[in-house]
Amino acid sequence: MARKHIHAVMLAGAALLAIAPLLMAQGPATVTSPTYVNPQERWFNNGRTIPGFNSAALRNRALQRKTRMRETATPISRASGSGGSWVSLGPLPLPSDASGSGVHDYSWVSGRATAVAIDPNDPTGNTVYAGGAYAGVWKSRNAGPKSPSPGAVTWHPLTENQLTLAIGSIAIQPQLSNPDPNNSVVLAGTGETNNSNDSYYGFGILRSPDGGQSWNLISRDATGSHSFAGLGFSQIAFSTADPNLVVAAAGSTAQGIVEDLENPTAVNRGIYYSTDAGASWQIANIDDAGVSINPSSVTSIAYNAAASTFYAVVRFHGFYSSADGVNWTRLAVQPGAGLNAPSCPSQAVLPSSCALYRGQIAVVPNRPGPAGAGEMYVWYVNANNSDQGIWQSLDGGGSWKPISNSGITNCGDASGCGTAQGSYNLALAAVPDGTATDIYAGAINLYKCTIINAIPNCGGTRVNSFLNLTHVYGCSDIAKVHPRLHSIDFLVSNGASLLYFANDGGIYRALDGYLGLRNGTCGQTNQFDSLNKTLGPMTQFISLSQSATDPNLIFGGSQGNGAPATAFAQSGGPWKNVNTGDNGSTAVNPANDNEWFLTTPPDSTSGVNLFRCPNGASCHSQDFQNGQIADSNSLGGDTGPMNLPFILDPQDSRTLILGTCRVFRGPSNGGSFTLLSPDFETGGGGPCRRSEVNMVRSLAAGAHLIRTATRK
Repeated sequence: MARKHIHAVMLAGAALLAIAPLLMAQGPATVTSPTYVNPQERWFNNGRTIPGFNSAALRNRALQRKTRMRETATPISRASGSGGSWVSLGPLPLPSDASGSGVHDYSWVSGRATAVAIDPNDPTGNTVYAGGAYAGVWKSRNAGPKSPSPGAVTWHPLTENQLTLAIGSIAIQPQLSNPDPNNSVVLAGTGETNNSNDSYYGFGILRSPDGGQSWNLISRDATGSHSFAGLGFSQIAFSTADPNLVVAAAGSTAQGIVEDLENPTAVNRGIYYSTDAGASWQIANIDDAGVSINPSSVTSIAYNAAASTFYAVVRFHGFYSSADGVNWTRLAVQPGAGLNAPSCPSQAVLPSSCALYRGQIAVVPNRPGPAGAGEMYVWYVNANNSDQGIWQSLDGGGSWKPISNSGITNCGDASGCGTAQGSYNLALAAVPDGTATDIYAGAINLYKCTIINAIPNCGGTRVNSFLNLTHVYGCSDIAKVHPRLHSIDFLVSNGASLLYFANDGGIYRALDGYLGLRNGTCGQTNQFDSLNKTLGPMTQFISLSQSATDPNLIFGGSQGNGAPATAFAQSGGPWKNVNTGDNGSTAVNPANDNEWFLTTPPDSTSGVNLFRCPNGASCHSQDFQNGQIADSNSLGGDTGPMNLPFILDPQDSRTLILGTCRVFRGPSNGGSFTLLSPDFETGGGGPCRRSEVNMVRSLAAGAHLIRTATRK
């Protein structure tokens, strides 16, 4: 019988792709209103949507199942490497400098830290709690003067088995008699309110009665009518007069909105109070001229001991105060003309005219002003991240005067000045310095001004203008502190001002801000310590790539902390950074372990950034920058999404496929790219402007598949 051949063939490089909506923007993603979703946010979320299902509810179910599995799992050691358990590979620790020349050296980094709090029951300042954007709560008992060498500081994770690891705020109850940090009541507000595309929602407030040894999750108010699911808690503040009284600021999170866990949207935001040290909560009444205002994100909250009053910042409304934490009224005098009642009406939720999107409050502890009320400061930005100024009140918010922030606006660097991305990174602290006050203002950089009676407005002279302490994009060796501040806490002890800072790189400290933080000029140095070498892995990975032949060789793209890489993944060896900043998709050539690829977000230079380095684990940032293989010009003027999707052709790794709102194929060492598809937005020929709803999110390419059956 003649033989018959049956062939099944899939052509090499036939692409499968996922399309996701996107709008236009650049830089770190931020959400500038409770309903607005910017391009990076849209790109990030649409690929995670399951039609007909509440994706947040599905994720919640998965988290609960994970928790149950952890409770019944049998731990294994790294050495055993067997069973179904997971082993952390790192990166721990991670040096930040990817240039090899110290250009952007922020010392050791761990990942985005969103909160830091000193235990007030430890007068030495050594007991410190830190929270990560999605890394839970960590605690150190020797973070301060007890460990002059930062490498000796030890951290311990406290909440790894909790329902969520997204932390927005931490507060510790002050004990009025016989303070003991081992028995401190610790509150951790879950959910990050920093308005980024990876700001995850929380499920409530975690409460520990014993210094973090055990936790209870409070998931709703005492009436059961206000769920905390989907929200974030930006700040929590205890009264020092009555430590059982505590208030919490609740706001929106990017993921809570888009994944529809905060449902109905905006109803449960606002201010909550507790009279039993956080064991139970009630929603507060926010009154504006006799009208209870619509719930809105509350971005900061503080207690002024000298005025015996709480203060809060309510988005698109203004600054409010309360003597009891229960009833809140709008300050009669607001800091700035842009916050007048016509511009920020009581019933408007999204008034475009209101100049307040995110604000911070800083109170000088126990310092009465001339009127007997406390000295305090506020700083805020509008929905466009425009700086609305730093304002001072010496009478508990009865009146305000502006503080000159020209040193912030003109910080001495080509980029990173002012309040760029202020809706994402904004922090403020006011430290008593004898009769003076040290103001610390954190945005991309960290700034300091000392207010004295002779020159009370931070203007004019070098001594009394805001100093750029960090120069993160100018001369990072002045401080070696990572950009983008989220939280500051301090303690004046033994004549020194001890400060801790939470930013996109982790936790940093200054053992004495009075004497160690006095320089603002490149070529000088400030005394900062990175505490991240022992903090633990907080890095948020966007992608991960591995060698096809060597399981030890892996690298990936991360949010804000470069492209971490290691050649020792299986043995727990060291990590390094091969690129700086935000990194997205990555790949290792399966035919050549030394050929690495990565993408970075669109910037002012090019709307597409795809790079190649031929040096493998020895790559540095300049190697990638010198090896750009795709940009807007090579793709017909296209601008791509936040994280440009690409793959190496599985049949020929000398070729790659990438997507904007169209699909292209081209040589992996750069050159001419061929258009494979129409514009998925219109069906036309592009170019893609990043304003399209339909952008390519992911790609897959098939290989040759030939089956031959012989029949006799």
